[in-house]
Amino acid sequence: MADLVIPKGKDYTFTVKVIEKNSFLAQDLTTMTSATMNLIDIVTGANVVTVTMTVKDAINGLLHGTITAADTGNLTVTRGPKEDGYYLKAGYQGAIEVQFSDIDSINVLIAKVLVSPTGV
Repeated sequence: MADLVIPKGKDYTFTVKVIEKNSFLAQDLTTMTSATMNLIDIVTGANVVTVTMTVKDAINGLLHGTITAADTGNLTVTRGPKEDGYYLKAGYQGAIEVQFSDIDSINVLIAKVLVSPTGV
């Protein structure tokens, strides 16, 4: 899964495509009961933000989520050392859980979530 780069201090809207297990086909979301994404601090392991996701296109497996400006404003921008040009470093991970009424839940980890200072 791709990295997320969230602008600090601005609303961040994103779309996630859910695929069937062991397949490349889109998961039909008509029987979905809930979907959430938790932003987890890499250092402390604490849940920082919880986003409730909604269905954007059930047949094509698309979910929609928004992290508010108030929540992104509380996130920390993490940078690399000066000699490496102060590159952005991942400070968070995203854990997405999709629950269904008729099949097992689908869990995905976004290993790198970066926060950009552009929204400040």
